[in-house]
Amino acid sequence: MPRHIRNSALALLPVLMIPSLAACGGGSSSSSEATGSAAAEGLSQVSFTGDVGKSVTATWKSTVPLPKTSSVKTLVKGSGDKIASNDTVSAYIWIGDGTTKKNVYSDYQNGQAEPLPANGQMGPVFSKIFAGQTYGSRVVAVTDSTDLLGSATAGAQMGIGQNDSIVVVADLVKKAPTSPTPTDAKAHDVAPGKLPKVVETKGKPSGLDWKGVSKPALTTPVQRAVLKQGKGAKVKATDSVTVNYLGEVYDAKTPFDESYSKGKTLTSALDQLIQGWAIGLDGVRVGSRVLLQIPPAYGYGAQGSGSDIPANATLWFVIDVVKAKAAK
Repeated sequence: MPRHIRNSALALLPVLMIPSLAACGGGSSSSSEATGSAAAEGLSQVSFTGDVGKSVTATWKSTVPLPKTSSVKTLVKGSGDKIASNDTVSAYIWIGDGTTKKNVYSDYQNGQAEPLPANGQMGPVFSKIFAGQTYGSRVVAVTDSTDLLGSATAGAQMGIGQNDSIVVVADLVKKAPTSPTPTDAKAHDVAPGKLPKVVETKGKPSGLDWKGVSKPALTTPVQRAVLKQGKGAKVKATDSVTVNYLGEVYDAKTPFDESYSKGKTLTSALDQLIQGWAIGLDGVRVGSRVLLQIPPAYGYGAQGSGSDIPANATLWFVIDVVKAKAAK
């Protein structure tokens, strides 16, 4: 799935800028400290070294049994403020397959932390990880694909077997900044002339023309212009969609991501993508082409994504809706 439109690096974790530990009160993990804490939770099969917010290295001694229920243990107690339920937490996540003893994902290797909402929408495992924690903490969880990713098969794209145990280490380094809240969470239909003009090359969208378009306020809700009205069924925010798309930030010279020139559509559940897509495509008929203007709060927020989507960037997407069906 393309990096710039997905909701997360793991289909659940959004991409953030690298944070600094200076503001979080700090905390560090030594080999003996981490191993001792893990053993207390039945995790004598694996130990962890590395400082919170700097690195995680796992040493596998044997396989980790598949747990009957997910369990969580604090390896390092941070000295920062307590995490509140409305916080967005800047965290480094490491994930290992406890059955194969393989490291399958690490934000430290990616060089970026993840902004994770602590409001429960990350699922039961992360709710347990955040509960009662303070910034600067390192927390380990032993779980399975169903609890962590929503289904027993969801870990396949990460190389995790359906019946494998999963070990998650979360370094909760600091409170992440957030974008201004839009005035509402609805799509507002506007005339195409209110948004940038779609530029085509050989009959396919290749960019946007920003002439006469003013930069919107960050609190502006999702704006939607229907450029072509389809005749198919109406998309629901809970659907899985197949689309062609092109995305740009304000006054850009080139798209930050697009599918038209690649000849390959994107298929994904809308809840796996940035929130602005679910808002903007809800009620759009299959076969339509729409242009969406998405505020940063429903896109990549106060962190942005990589070098081509800056912090608090409003996003514009041309989207051709090819198919839609109920997500599994």
